[in-house]
Amino acid sequence: MTETDARVDARGRGDTSVALIEAAERLFGQQGIENVSLRQVRIEAGAANNSAIAYHFKDREDLVRAIWAYRLPVLDVARRAMIDDVVSRNEARVAAAVLRTIVIPNYDLRDSTGVHRYAAFVRNAMRWRQGALIRNARLTETPASVEALSLYLALRPDLPSALMLYRLRHASGLFYDMVVERDAAIAAGDDVIGEDDFLAEAIGMMEGACLGRRDFIAA
Repeated sequence: MTETDARVDARGRGDTSVALIEAAERLFGQQGIENVSLRQVRIEAGAANNSAIAYHFKDREDLVRAIWAYRLPVLDVARRAMIDDVVSRNEARVAAAVLRTIVIPNYDLRDSTGVHRYAAFVRNAMRWRQGALIRNARLTETPASVEALSLYLALRPDLPSALMLYRLRHASGLFYDMVVERDAAIAAGDDVIGEDDFLAEAIGMMEGACLGRRDFIAA
């Protein structure tokens, strides 16, 4: 899925608003949420009006919300299709299959050069102090995401949900770290393992982190 494929109705947003959203996604993914000024976003978007950000978005948090509002509807459609496939194959108890429904829709969204800019954004957004709160507030708007999390929690019903979600947050961060690192290696002309092998390794690492037997939360 390319970014063009994943574009959704911007719900009345004009071209400038969409340009600001896409510019923010790129910069937040590259540099981190708090390391990018709103002025940088405006310049990256090619918006000449100095008040463009303030006109379309209240603040940095509102801009992050707008990125998710822009991307999540189509990502949820892709996740729904993956879940349906997992259920039809009787793989709802297969850890790797369930974990794939959580991260692969995000992974599959890439720009025209093949770079996973949205995955990089998610990586930094979920590490930002407000990021998880903002995403979780939108969770009910993406029912396939809710179902994917339910399938994940059912893999280890013997563990507290809070512990399982804690593990998933960090394991997902590791997955996106690996994606960003691989993109950088490709850009530098370095040799990388094939995509299928890479994803198998990355999902395998997530499985180990999420479902391992060391049942504790770090202090």
